[in-house]
Amino acid sequence: MFLKKFVKNILIIIIFIPIKLFAQENLVNFSGNIQTVYNYYDNYNFTPYFDKDSNEEYSAIARIIIESNNYDNFSYEMHALQTYNYSDIKTGVSGRSLSMLSADLGEDWIKNNDESAHFYIDRANVKFTTKDLDIYLGRLAVSFGKPQFWNLFDYYGSSYLNQDFKSGIDAIRIDKSFSNFSGVNLVVNKMKKYNESGSYLENTLAQFYQRTGLEREVGFLLRGYKTFNDTDYAILYKSEPEGHLVGFEVDGEIGSLNIYNEITYLWGTDKISMPGSYQGNLLKNYFTNILGINYRFNNNLQIIIEHLFNGLGDSNNLDASNIRYNNGLNTSLNEHVTGISLNYELNPLLIGKYDSKIAWQDSSHQHNITLTKSITDNMDFIIGSQINIGDRPGGSNWQNPNIQSEFGRQNNTIFFQLKSYF
Repeated sequence: MFLKKFVKNILIIIIFIPIKLFAQENLVNFSGNIQTVYNYYDNYNFTPYFDKDSNEEYSAIARIIIESNNYDNFSYEMHALQTYNYSDIKTGVSGRSLSMLSADLGEDWIKNNDESAHFYIDRANVKFTTKDLDIYLGRLAVSFGKPQFWNLFDYYGSSYLNQDFKSGIDAIRIDKSFSNFSGVNLVVNKMKKYNESGSYLENTLAQFYQRTGLEREVGFLLRGYKTFNDTDYAILYKSEPEGHLVGFEVDGEIGSLNIYNEITYLWGTDKISMPGSYQGNLLKNYFTNILGINYRFNNNLQIIIEHLFNGLGDSNNLDASNIRYNNGLNTSLNEHVTGISLNYELNPLLIGKYDSKIAWQDSSHQHNITLTKSITDNMDFIIGSQINIGDRPGGSNWQNPNIQSEFGRQNNTIFFQLKSYF
C-alpha cells in the first residue's frame, strides 16, 4: 500500500513539472490532436453474440501533448486525454487496460453501459541523458520489434480506441549504448501475473470466461541489440503475465528486399485448469515465430508479408483457443496465420491501404481497406471497412459457442474517421 501511494505521488509530481518549466523559461512545447470515429457493425445471425442485426459505435478523443526541449540533459513528456465513447453493442463500451499502471490518474465523468467519458494522463515521464545513457522515469510508451501484424517484442497490443499513440505504462527505462551499433535496454514495471490461486468469472456482459485473482508483481524486460554486416540482431528476456519469455530477432537486407524474423519461447507457466466443461490447461510452454518480408517498389507501392506460427493456437478446439485470446494470452486462434499488407500513395494527398489475414487450418480470411485523404495540412479524413469471411459459430450460448473458424467469428465493419492536428 505504501509503495502504491509513493508511486502515485511521484507521478503527480512529474505531471506538474511542465508548469514549473513554462513559468521559469518557457521551455515547453504544446501540440495535440482531436479524432472522432464512427463504426457501423454488420452482424451475422448468432444470438449468443448479437442481439441486433447491426450496431453503432462513436468515439471522440482530444489529446494534449506537452514536451520540453532538451535542457541540461533533461527533457519531459506528458499526454493528457479527454475521451468520449458511445456504443449500443450488447457487450457495452470498452474500457482501457490498467494492468501495467500503478495508479489510475484520471476521472470518470460518465460511466454507463452504453457510454463513457473520462479524463486521464496517458503519459507523464522525465528523461535524463548523458553521453551514452538515457534514463526514463514515469508513465511512458515502450515498444520494440519490427513486425506489423504481430509484434512479439511489444509490451502493449492495440491502443485504447485505436489511437495513433501507444498507451503508456508506469515504468523505469534505461537505454545504454556501447557504440553506434550496439547497446542494451532495460525496463522495470509492475504487471499482473497469472497464478494457480485465481479463479474464473463468467463475464456475461463481455461474454467470456475472465480469469480473476491476478497478483501484482515486478516485471522487467532486458534486451540487447547489435548491428553486424548491415544486419540487426536482438535478444530479449521479458516477464509476461503468464510466465517468462525469451526471444531472438534478426532484421536485414537481401538486395532491395527487407527480411526479418522474430522467434520467442514462453516457459514457467502455472498449471491453471480451463473453465467450465473445457479440458486441459489455460497455459503451456510454447514457441512463437514471425517471418516477414518488406519490399517497396519504385512507384511507391509497399508490400509486407508476414507469417505467424503460434504454438498456443489450437485449431482442433477453437473455443478453448478463444478463451485464451479473450484473456490476452493468444495472438491468434490457429497455429498458422499469414498477413499481407499493400500500401500505395495514389497522390500526395490520398493514400490507400489494403491488408488481409488468412488462417490456413480453417481457410477463413479477413480483409481491411482504408483510404486516407489529407483535407488540409493538419486534417485527415479516413474511410475504411473490414470484411470477415469464414464459417460462423454453431453453438447455442457464449460459454460454448462452437467456433468454426478464426475470422468467421467476427462481424463486418465500416468506419469513418476525422483527425485534426494542432
